[in-house]
Amino acid sequence: MTDNHTPPKILIIQTAFLGDLILTTPFFQAVANLHPHANIDLIVNKGTESVLEGNPCLRRIIPLDKKKAKKSLRFFWRFAMDLKKDNYDLVYSPHFSFRTSILAWLTGAKIRIGYKESGFSFLHTKTISRPRLGSHEVDKLFSLLFDSKDDYPKGRERRPYLYYSPELVASSLKHLDNLSIPDGETSIQKNYIVVAPSSLWETKRYSDEGFAGVISLILEKTKYPVVLTGSPNDVSLNQKIVEMVLSKNAKDKDRLIDLAGKTKLSELGAIISQARAIVSNDSSPVHYASAFNIPTVLIYGATVPDFGYYGLSDKLSIAEIHGLDCRPCGIHGGKICPKKHFRCMLDQSPESVFQHLLQVLD
Repeated sequence: MTDNHTPPKILIIQTAFLGDLILTTPFFQAVANLHPHANIDLIVNKGTESVLEGNPCLRRIIPLDKKKAKKSLRFFWRFAMDLKKDNYDLVYSPHFSFRTSILAWLTGAKIRIGYKESGFSFLHTKTISRPRLGSHEVDKLFSLLFDSKDDYPKGRERRPYLYYSPELVASSLKHLDNLSIPDGETSIQKNYIVVAPSSLWETKRYSDEGFAGVISLILEKTKYPVVLTGSPNDVSLNQKIVEMVLSKNAKDKDRLIDLAGKTKLSELGAIISQARAIVSNDSSPVHYASAFNIPTVLIYGATVPDFGYYGLSDKLSIAEIHGLDCRPCGIHGGKICPKKHFRCMLDQSPESVFQHLLQVLD
């Protein structure tokens, strides 16, 4: 791609949601392994870049304000022209919007690899078919790199990579200082269960009452305390769940802590990395957990595992309702159940979800 004295320059464009970005980290690792002397840059959606702090595969992380790029052609053009100055040799486009295809083309790179199903895919120099169902997302990504599935990374190299220093882990765990350590244990590390009740899409979210029931069962039937996580947008949701739990289990107040809106992305990941297990909707916390092989209970509603975004931890238990002809009702779900019954979530009892947790807890 370049002369023998100049390291090749590679650009990866991945401006999708946070969970998708985390799932792309095995791809970064694979690119670095295939091109050990290359300078690898990455474009991400502005606001998600901190999750990749410390990643040794990346020379530079370039945030793109997607909202601004959609509203202003001038902004988008200037962003593209700045990229062109870097003279990239190769561009990979794991994200498949038409803007990503245009951006890859505008870099002027001689080799541009993306999916056939991408918007404006004719702007790529090589395209790979991306199946909608059946393959895990990491395998869809690896198809951009390898001609044969036999060459796809396996084992640890198939799981996400996140990098947290011991100092970050220690400072993040200070959020749990007021949490009661289980009897017989000397540290909170690996001795709490994370519950992540939020989702951007309402029909991907287990009910408030359901989560409250699961948390109550954890507190009643295991020795582990519970850490609720969430963004600033989830404060009221989590408060409601906490109130429901403590109305029946006031004695367990020191075994339940709510961190909604209190952690940075890196702190959230560090806290998940030290958990005994996690219970989550089909959302980004599952992928944090996969990076550290944390036992995972994944609750599915509107979406299905066949979309390829399920967890990759060795101990994974999927809670879902089978036999509903309305599932899936969309790649992301939606704001309301199209059938008005929401059986995919409401038919899952807290007791059934708790049984899934017992499975991954051995």
